[in-house]
Amino acid sequence: MRIGIIGAMDEEIALYMEGMGQPATTQKAGITYYSGEWEGQQVVLCKSGVGKVNAAVTTQILIDQFSVDHVIFTGVAGALHPELNIGDIVVSTDCLQHDMDVTALGFEPGQIPYTEQWIWKADQKLTEQAVDAGKALEAGIQVVTGRILSGDQFVASREKVAALYEQFGAHCTEMEGAAVAQVCAMNHVPFVVVRSMSDKADGSAHVNFLEFTKLASERSYAIVKNMLASIKPAADVIVYSTKNCIDCNLVKQWLTAKGVTFEVRDVMTSRAYQEEVERFGFMGVPVTVKGEKAVKGYQPAELEALMESTE
Repeated sequence: MRIGIIGAMDEEIALYMEGMGQPATTQKAGITYYSGEWEGQQVVLCKSGVGKVNAAVTTQILIDQFSVDHVIFTGVAGALHPELNIGDIVVSTDCLQHDMDVTALGFEPGQIPYTEQWIWKADQKLTEQAVDAGKALEAGIQVVTGRILSGDQFVASREKVAALYEQFGAHCTEMEGAAVAQVCAMNHVPFVVVRSMSDKADGSAHVNFLEFTKLASERSYAIVKNMLASIKPAADVIVYSTKNCIDCNLVKQWLTAKGVTFEVRDVMTSRAYQEEVERFGFMGVPVTVKGEKAVKGYQPAELEALMESTE
């Protein structure tokens, strides 16, 4: 399993850099990607830069070049919900762009014209893991789930805060998360956005942001660190399957009876399936993969040999 971690600014990734020691570095499109091990997981860390375009480019490269299985976007945000305080944490339930406005043509606020999806839901399991990880933070810090808004603007007025909260019912606003969410959704990669409140997104935003970004980044870092400790490594055995497939069910039953831990991936949504087709030279389901070997169909003898292989 490989986990992608993105922050927009140096302050948001500095602690991760320290934790990774001496990672391998790769340059793509002017972005540096740091690959290594952290908290027992294979991690690719990167700084996107500020704004939705930067975030989208960074995320697509992270998926295409490094084949990450999950994406976590971490950093700071401005609070919209009136009960949030500086230092509190918001874990995304969904994300959307508040500055996408084609209402003059009859579209909803935030809706991308002529597309079915414009609100992107975070992965439920990652969201739950982030919330659980927040329980280890010091007393008095709220860790809540909610909608996160993104826009290419730094919100710094009480009037704007009130309007965004009333219109979208969101907990906080920032400048990258929805772009990351959209790219992940398009590539069928689970994601979550974890934001610590650095300011109240009101008239004092400039002062608060500069003063509290370091503290907020430390709290986001603490949650992601605890999250990674709770994420189990991927199973050694992967079964590519699809709905209403009798042989797929037989393979899963056989593996379960043998006590084999395995991961099931739907061929209709798994971006890795085509790579496996090219690697092993056959299509169809089920395909059971272990390391560099695979078995197509339900063939107990071949499955037995596959399980015994050490490659």
